[in-house]
Amino acid sequence: MEMRRTAPVGGLPGSQPVSRHEQSAAAAQARRGAAAEVAQAAAAKPAVTQQPAPTVGAARAPGATAVFTARQAQLNTDVTGTQRALAFVDTAAGQLRGLKRELSAMLGTGTRGSDAAAQRIARFDALWSQRASSTGGVLDAQLGVHPSADATRTFRVRALDTEQWRSNGPETLTFHPMGLGKQAASITFDSTPLEPAAFAKRLDRALAATGVRASLASDGQVDFTVAESRWPTVRDQLMMQGGGKRFPGGRPSRAHADAAPEAIEPARWQVQDRTAQRATLRDVVRALDGLAQADRTLRTHLDAASGRLHRGLGEAAGPQAIRATRSVADTLGGSQDFNVLSTVTATLSGLSRARVETLLKL
Repeated sequence: MEMRRTAPVGGLPGSQPVSRHEQSAAAAQARRGAAAEVAQAAAAKPAVTQQPAPTVGAARAPGATAVFTARQAQLNTDVTGTQRALAFVDTAAGQLRGLKRELSAMLGTGTRGSDAAAQRIARFDALWSQRASSTGGVLDAQLGVHPSADATRTFRVRALDTEQWRSNGPETLTFHPMGLGKQAASITFDSTPLEPAAFAKRLDRALAATGVRASLASDGQVDFTVAESRWPTVRDQLMMQGGGKRFPGGRPSRAHADAAPEAIEPARWQVQDRTAQRATLRDVVRALDGLAQADRTLRTHLDAASGRLHRGLGEAAGPQAIRATRSVADTLGGSQDFNVLSTVTATLSGLSRARVETLLKL
């Protein structure tokens, strides 16, 4: 029997003999099982009459595919960022537990100082200083969790006292949050006194376009927030210009921005005497509690993001699997030719039972 020429695929009368090259194309068709690819193969080989593969439901629109791909990419990014933050939290908690044991031993034995404890503090201080880069914007300085990697930094401007600015006559205040030459924001005050909440809202509306937001804090002063990645620029480049009443006029001058205290401040920890050791131990215990809360929040977000990611993959794989199965079934049902059967058998020979079981579990 000569294997170079086969009966037409699908047993269609009047078809030209199928070469070995076309047999390979049929194998590729069975593997892919996509209706669009079947149509392309038919267009590429006009000498062979092909029956159109049946479709299952409407094809996914290009726009829907783009949206799905973007959503899955964002979910992947969220999962990766959360995992990085979890790794940082685990490392930080481990170091603090070691420091806690060292401090407890010092207090128990009455040791006035310890090089080992000082080294542990220095080591943790170095780790904490890398929090922003290590967590990629997922964990902020107050141990707040931001799954979208948009951690912010809260700060205050020394020259903006609420009581001073909400009255004292008309004046225009111009902010340069990122320095001169960058986007600025101006606010004009009249002689009508403003309530603190209204004053904060005026600031917020004016500064929003620059990426800085303002809100009224519980003590009646204004808190500003900016993306943590931009905080160093604001801290070093913030400039303001007034009209000479509340803030100096003339050329813009530097304004001092003070960051809100962080949840953990290892630079303040001391171990030279028992009073300092007790204070440091209290801070360490408080820090461990904050890290434990952050860990729980991160794991909740990770579980939710992982679930959405797997559900999305399942939704995408389902229609494709159905189309592939229908394509193979149609190929087998359309002909009893030995060469068609051998082609399909060769195609499926690499598909192990373990792989099938794994796919069925998705």
